[in-house]
Amino acid sequence: MNLLPRHGVVYATVLLAHVARISPRKGVDAWVAAARQYGSYLATATDLSTPARALVAAGLACVGEEGSIGLARPLEALAASRDYQRAMHHAAVTLLAAQPPAWLWVAVGSEGVEHAYIPQPDLDALSWLGEDLDEVLAEARRFLGARRRANLAKEIGDAAEEIVVAALRAAGQEPVHVARISDAYGYDVELPEEPIRFLEVKAAGPQTADRFHLSRNEFDTCVRRGDAWRIVQVVFKASAFVADPITAADVCEIRELSAAAVHDLVPGDTSGFRWETSAVLTPSASLWRPSGLVPDPGFLRPGFDPHAADG
Repeated sequence: MNLLPRHGVVYATVLLAHVARISPRKGVDAWVAAARQYGSYLATATDLSTPARALVAAGLACVGEEGSIGLARPLEALAASRDYQRAMHHAAVTLLAAQPPAWLWVAVGSEGVEHAYIPQPDLDALSWLGEDLDEVLAEARRFLGARRRANLAKEIGDAAEEIVVAALRAAGQEPVHVARISDAYGYDVELPEEPIRFLEVKAAGPQTADRFHLSRNEFDTCVRRGDAWRIVQVVFKASAFVADPITAADVCEIRELSAAAVHDLVPGDTSGFRWETSAVLTPSASLWRPSGLVPDPGFLRPGFDPHAADG
């Protein structure tokens, strides 16, 4: 079962957690029967059996050696709450964190929640949260930590590089995907014997296309290689972040930024300041140019894995 926190699933979770806490239960069926008896009239109209088994499958509850039902710490905490609304809120966060939808990693960022990345059916299913929706999503995202987002960002970046390489090959060129060898080059794709030889590929979605991260090594390479170096940005449609597989149809556009434009955006080092690791660049829209690259119509890769960083 998908644990997306629809109202009925969250209600079932709160009720099941409360019943498991107040008295030992032997097996899932007895647990569900007790919850149905304990709950209000809403319990009789709600599927409690499917969520109960989903909670066990997700590790939020367990069946002990003697059949007793045990709760994981998040469910224990919300079961102890006497505030029903807060318990529902915390249950929604817990379910999102236990089984995060693919879009959570890109919809929620440091600047807030971008609803454009959330599929409309899921947005409709979460509408019962009202004004609390963004807070619930942000809490779930914080709960999961930054490591998964970093891994997903790498996966999205890898997909952008693959799209560029496939587009170049479809155009009859012979690119070398040097990023597969090392991150130390200061660019991702090399085109031997071409005027523009060194391509640093950046990935973006509809809401992040106005900016990109640039490492110090990439900038130093930009300066050293001059006009032979380019930023190539692959702008994905929102559909790409939940698609499986990802195809050429999930690419909105591929555009480029010259080395000179990048150089002009970055302030020079001074005796009192020097950036070392990375910076965020926000070029004006007028600086971008069409790359001329067309995604290979046959491009196909697996969708982004929201659990890529679990290991």
